[in-house]
Amino acid sequence: MNSPSFYLAHGAGAGHHSDFLIQLSTAISEQRKQSVLPVTFLYMKEQEHSAKKRPPPRFSTLVPEYSDYIEHEEACIVAGKSMGGRVATQLSHLPMVKAIVCFGFPFYPAGKPEKNRLSFLSDLQVPCLIIQGTRDQLGGYDWVSQQEIPENIEIVWIEGADHDFKTLKKYNRSASDTITHIAEIVHHWIMKNI
Repeated sequence: MNSPSFYLAHGAGAGHHSDFLIQLSTAISEQRKQSVLPVTFLYMKEQEHSAKKRPPPRFSTLVPEYSDYIEHEEACIVAGKSMGGRVATQLSHLPMVKAIVCFGFPFYPAGKPEKNRLSFLSDLQVPCLIIQGTRDQLGGYDWVSQQEIPENIEIVWIEGADHDFKTLKKYNRSASDTITHIAEIVHHWIMKNI
C-alpha cells in the first residue's frame, strides 16, 4: 500500500512562502520520500497576489476549503501550522483522513488561556500528533501539561522553542536542526500510528 498523502496548511499570518514552512515541507518530504501537498486558503492566495496583509476569514469557512483539497483522496494525513492545524482537527470525521499533525497548536489566543480551544481536540476520530514548543505563547508546557488531553493525541515537546519553533541561544540548536528533528518525529510517529 502507498503511504497516505500528507497535506499541510499554513498558519494565519504566513503562507507557504515562509522560511519555516519551506524548510519543514522539504524535511518532511525527504523523510517520507513523498512530496508534501500544500493547502493554501483563499484569503492567503489573495494576500500573496495583492501583497496586502489580510486577516483570515471566519474559521467556519476554512474547514470546507481544506476538505476540498482532500476530497479525491482514499487515505491522507492532514496537517497544519497553528491555525492550519486547528482547521485540520475539524476533518477527523472524513473517511479519507487517517491522522492529524499539528505544528504549534494554538491552544489559546496569546495571553488568554481562559479562552482555550481544547474543544477542538475533544472528539478526534483519528490519531493526532501535536508538536509544540515549551515556550509557545499560544500553549506552553506549563499550561498544556495541566490539561486533560484525549488519549488519541500525542504531544511532543521541543525544548526551548516558541510558537515558530525558534529556540533560545542557550540550546545551541539552529532552525535547520530543529526542523530536521521535527520531520524525524513526524516520520516515526506516522510509521508507528498508520
